[in-house]
Amino acid sequence: MEKNKKIWIGAGCSIAILGIAATIGVLIWKNGQTSEVTYRETTVEYGNLTVGITEDSTVNIGTVSQTFDLDISALVSSDSSSSSSTSQNDSMGGMGMQMFSFGGDTYTSQSQEMVIDSVHITVGQEIQAGDVLYTLTEDSVEEIRTQLEEDVEDTLADYQALTVEQQQSYLTAKQGYDTYVTNGSLAELTYNKKLQDLQDKVDEAADTLEEKQNQVNENLEKLVELQEELTSAKKDLKDAEAAVSENHDNRYNDPYYYTVYLNTRDMAQTIVDEIEDDIESLTDENETLLTEIGEATRSWNEACRNLESEKLTAQQTLETDQYYASVSSEWYSIQTTSLDNEKQSAYASYESAVKKLDEFNSYIVGNDVIAEDSGVVTEVPLEEGDGVTRNTSLVTLYDASDVTMEITVSEDDYKAIDQDGEVNITYTVYPDVVYNGVISEVSDAAYDSSSGEVYYTITVTVQGDVSGLYEGMTGDVTCVTKETKEVTYVSNRAIFRDGTRSYVKVRDENGSIVEKDVTTGFSDGVNVEITEGLSQGDTVLIESKVSES
Repeated sequence: MEKNKKIWIGAGCSIAILGIAATIGVLIWKNGQTSEVTYRETTVEYGNLTVGITEDSTVNIGTVSQTFDLDISALVSSDSSSSSSTSQNDSMGGMGMQMFSFGGDTYTSQSQEMVIDSVHITVGQEIQAGDVLYTLTEDSVEEIRTQLEEDVEDTLADYQALTVEQQQSYLTAKQGYDTYVTNGSLAELTYNKKLQDLQDKVDEAADTLEEKQNQVNENLEKLVELQEELTSAKKDLKDAEAAVSENHDNRYNDPYYYTVYLNTRDMAQTIVDEIEDDIESLTDENETLLTEIGEATRSWNEACRNLESEKLTAQQTLETDQYYASVSSEWYSIQTTSLDNEKQSAYASYESAVKKLDEFNSYIVGNDVIAEDSGVVTEVPLEEGDGVTRNTSLVTLYDASDVTMEITVSEDDYKAIDQDGEVNITYTVYPDVVYNGVISEVSDAAYDSSSGEVYYTITVTVQGDVSGLYEGMTGDVTCVTKETKEVTYVSNRAIFRDGTRSYVKVRDENGSIVEKDVTTGFSDGVNVEITEGLSQGDTVLIESKVSES
């Protein structure tokens, strides 16, 4: 790390003015030599005495760029559906939660550009805010203006149409809200009725089954009775047949009784036949009833299954309707908020179009593009015929707020520097002017392997009027380590010391040189503070000796 280190000693903003008002010569003979003592006058000054770390550096000036930040893009319409609704969980509850919307046009931006007609700036030129940078072609400006005006008309028409269309959406949302509330209030009653209907079907099937079973049981009891009657009738028939057989040979001798026996037998046979017919009929009926009982049993089982399954569905419907009723206010709010947002979005598109047109008319004055900042031009990126659109770079200037100088200091010097302290800067071209600065950045510690030292790079930002500074100017940067402000001081060479006594030489009213006691304070190595004995503007003498053989 190459360093050109200096210990800066100065008299602040006031530079000691050494005026030679008179010279006094005194000849002194000593050891064969003649010594001539001469005096010259210097003035007591008032100002600041400063000590600091000084390094030389060069000026670095940052740049500021002006871009064409005006949005001149055209709005391209993408027509969405005029009306739509989406439902959530339509199978649950009386109706699903639906989201209604009336979509208007949505817009995307399409880039447009204007064309440079003439360029009014050159590199190195100093310009002021408000100066004309470029003139645009009239046709390209008017084309953009016409498009922006059409965008305003289109977005306004879309907003107005959407407002009308959404009136039905608000009505539909209110009807939906009322439906959910009504379904919720009737949900339990509907649930109970549904279960009762299902239970009634179960009971009806059970009654039918029981009726069939009772009929079978009744028929079985009748069959038992008929079987007993049949047994008795068959016995009577057998007895009658026996009587006929016994009286068969005597039928002609006693025809009356024989006829009675025949009639009795025939009657007994008829009774047996009738009972057997009844038994057969009841048996057939029971077979039919058993088939019907099977069907009734299946119907009852199906009714029971339906009761259990439909009970679950009814419970879900109950809970869904009650839930929808509980969130109906929130749903309605979401619906209306969504519709409001759509309308606000459409209105925002209209406002954006109006703003773009207003900004365009304000920004483009007489087809000219105007400078926003003052400074020296460092770059002119455009030429005649080039296109200008949003974010196009227009000009680059030196940034007067970013005038910096960098110095490199050793670790020991860095520790002595107050980062919040004052920084004084003098330039080679302005040796009598002291600029002020602030430490704006300090690098991390770096190591110089060639010297074995740790060093820091300090960036100082120059304050105040920097209009006379240019890139590459050289100067000395002093980081103040100690300073006394607003004190009376004089050159160290004017002070004489005799033990603890300090004095200066002055002329009295007769022009004779006399001694005058003073009290001294802080010294920057060149000048010393006078706390007592002298005042600003007093004249004192600096003594010099010249020896001659």
